[in-house]
Amino acid sequence: MKARQQHKSVEAILTNIPPVPAVVRYYDDFSDSYGEVTHAATSDQWQLSFDGRCASLDFLNIDVTLRDLIKVWCSATLARLSPLSTEYYFGRISSLPTDRLIRLLTCKPHDIRSEWKQCHSAGINYAQLISLKNLLIFMCEVRIGCWQPQWRDLVSQLPLPKVDKYASVRTGDAFLSVDEQAAIVRHIDNVCAEIKIVPTKVPDDLLELTAILLCSYQFGFRAKQIAMLEMRNIRIWSDGLAQYPAVHLTFVMIKQRSAGAVFPMVRRLKREWTPLFIELFRRAQVDGLAGPDHVFRRNPTEVSEAIGDITEIILGTRRGGRELRHSAAQRLADAGASEEELAAFMGHSDLNTGLIYFRSSASQAERVNQALAVSTVYQGVVKIAHNRFISMDELAALKGEQQVAGVPHGIPITGIGGCSQGQPICPYNPIMSCYGCSRFMPLADAGIHKEVLKDLREVMKFYYVSSRGERGSPAFQLEETISSVQAVIHELGEDRDELLP
Repeated sequence: MKARQQHKSVEAILTNIPPVPAVVRYYDDFSDSYGEVTHAATSDQWQLSFDGRCASLDFLNIDVTLRDLIKVWCSATLARLSPLSTEYYFGRISSLPTDRLIRLLTCKPHDIRSEWKQCHSAGINYAQLISLKNLLIFMCEVRIGCWQPQWRDLVSQLPLPKVDKYASVRTGDAFLSVDEQAAIVRHIDNVCAEIKIVPTKVPDDLLELTAILLCSYQFGFRAKQIAMLEMRNIRIWSDGLAQYPAVHLTFVMIKQRSAGAVFPMVRRLKREWTPLFIELFRRAQVDGLAGPDHVFRRNPTEVSEAIGDITEIILGTRRGGRELRHSAAQRLADAGASEEELAAFMGHSDLNTGLIYFRSSASQAERVNQALAVSTVYQGVVKIAHNRFISMDELAALKGEQQVAGVPHGIPITGIGGCSQGQPICPYNPIMSCYGCSRFMPLADAGIHKEVLKDLREVMKFYYVSSRGERGSPAFQLEETISSVQAVIHELGEDRDELLP
């Protein structure tokens, strides 16, 4: 009897429902094309194609008395939002108990708060409630049943469960550790070095995976933005100022909260990493490595999986694109960027979105300590790579070109170790790039490295005072080298507390 009364209430709503369109069209920004669902009114399974994959909206999971209502709502959502959002909302609505859904949709507007509280008590989660709210707002807009436009504000103000979307940012779990970031940089450096020597030694898969990782790590782009990168948006030219050509990539903005103009996001690669995309572009032109339009032969889901795969290979732990994106944003906030600069970097249309990174950012004093490698937060010194330790006799026996020497920042430094490759064919600066290099063979004498550490810290302090703490000054460019020198000393058995100035 109760079920029959519910069905009668639903029938009263159905009399006001607009007809389901015969053909439903939607836009897929990944392929930059329109798709359509034919026979939408008569079909109970809509097949969608977007983001390089197929999805199905199965209306057989919806009670027959509500089916046309949900179809009309889905057709409107497809026209207004993205296919991904429509799939998300539909999946949450179809997972709700039928009785609960009918009771909520057929109640009077004055009773909606009471019904909404019962939904909270019944354990309906955040995703389901936000989908329900979207459905109710649609019913107000098109005047279904007793729902009229004047009730839209009432529905919009219905409370949702408290969800801290940035909990992992506040706790620091969303960020890569210093060790992990150093390992990723080292991997990209090594692949680029191999490309410079013998490009054919780098397999296609490794080249593509590393390029995807670079876009995620350096620029903090989402998987979909990386997947949408097109060949025509890679610009390579030589300005005659450096050994390698410059590379600019143009990405697109996605997931904008506020309406307005969407601008292209142009990014410049670090000079030492440009060989990666130059080689990728060459293989795409000559060997057909890339697709006809997109640079990477993967859809957004596959790009996300690729980031997890390559980070697991490098770090031994699977890290996702979201963690790399959070880390990129936090690096920029720590570097002293303004709210506007961070929003432009991240592609946020709302400045408030990035405020969490400034709240989580270390103070200026903490950043100075980090650069000096003495911060209590960063005393877990980065694990650096090197070939092996050598003795003084072994160093003396090496060829002259294999003995590391240099004059970084005007300070002559020699006798710190050897290089298994030889300095003449190394593209990096001696001393500054040796610590942390897998080809470096440090001298097994902690005293030598302590002198280097002392000298570099004096240089860092000089630059810091001269630049008044500007994050872009050479002072902060020394922090990775200082941390790596400290790691070598600690590896030789010195107590870390003795390394504090």
